[in-house]
Amino acid sequence: MQVYTIKGMGCTGCAATVEERLSKVSGVTAVRVDFDQQKAFVEAPKEVPLAELKKALEGTDYTIEKA
Repeated sequence: MQVYTIKGMGCTGCAATVEERLSKVSGVTAVRVDFDQQKAFVEAPKEVPLAELKKALEGTDYTIEKA
């Protein structure tokens, strides 16, 4: 599991949007976004490049960084 810090989330709806977008990234098998911790937990058989996760959030106010 990979853990990332998400910035820009202001509500649980934001967390749901981030979760939905990250779950569509190729290779990702599961995503859980914790609004209170401002973290995303990404499961994949192998590490997904951070650049691909960032691309999934393009056009939003959210940013993702390795935790």
